[in-house]
Amino acid sequence: MEPLLERTRVPLSADLHLRGRLEQGPYGLVLRPSDGGEWELETRRRARRLVGSEVEVIGHRAGFNGLVCEQVWPAGQPRPRRKRVNVEYVLAAGLVGYGLIALVTGVVGYWR
Repeated sequence: MEPLLERTRVPLSADLHLRGRLEQGPYGLVLRPSDGGEWELETRRRARRLVGSEVEVIGHRAGFNGLVCEQVWPAGQPRPRRKRVNVEYVLAAGLVGYGLIALVTGVVGYWR
């Protein structure tokens, strides 16, 4: 007997683009595609405002019916541009800012 995950013919790490109705499930948000099935979503809190509406989702498969979402948006609308903040740049800017403040404070303290 072949394992259940292999019979689905969807790789576990595949990028998926799904469309369906977003509902509140017992353990979080659930996507119900029109062709049947159910996907348990791991999303940000902002997706909760779309509960009860038709949505499109892009994400990575996690487990049998889990989906880690990259984006969720209302169906029929163009995919929103993704706003990404690179954490490394924010940390580097903070470190440079801290260094400048320490330098100015040291120079002012030296001249007093």
